[in-house]
Amino acid sequence: MKKTLILASIIALTMTSTAYAATTTTQTKAQTPAKTGQMMPPPPREFKGDRHRAEFEKRLNLTEAQKAKIEKNRKADMAKLKPIKEQIRAKKEAKFEIIKKYEETNPDLIKLNKEIKALKDQEHKIMEANRKSFESILTKEQKAELAKIKAEREKNFKGHRPPRPEGRPPFEK
Repeated sequence: MKKTLILASIIALTMTSTAYAATTTTQTKAQTPAKTGQMMPPPPREFKGDRHRAEFEKRLNLTEAQKAKIEKNRKADMAKLKPIKEQIRAKKEAKFEIIKKYEETNPDLIKLNKEIKALKDQEHKIMEANRKSFESILTKEQKAELAKIKAEREKNFKGHRPPRPEGRPPFEK
């Protein structure tokens, strides 16, 4: 009886270890296409906007009324910004077409740069008004928490971008 019990346990142990070995080798083979000269595809990216917005709202302890006002303001501002952003994109495309064809001193290019700058100024004014509108909805405690969030964000992202070179190329004046 003891011999059959020991034999049965050895067989069970062997079967489980071989099953485990088989799954790990197939996983390893599936995850290493680099050995065959192929690159691994990047992992799928998730949209983080909703998660960040939820964390932001929770941290500021926004009421439902505040959330509704903020969302209404954001949608209205996005509607205002959409045609401006489309114009900026169209002007930039035209700008790069001109850059390809002509030198940077071309009067058409200079004109487009001025138009792009004016549109970007409009965009900045709308975004600044949106920020002020957003902050006017917040309570004093929420404004203090927002200041902390901004300080953390500034600290976390400092050094992520390379510094801008002195001066700009002539076609970006």
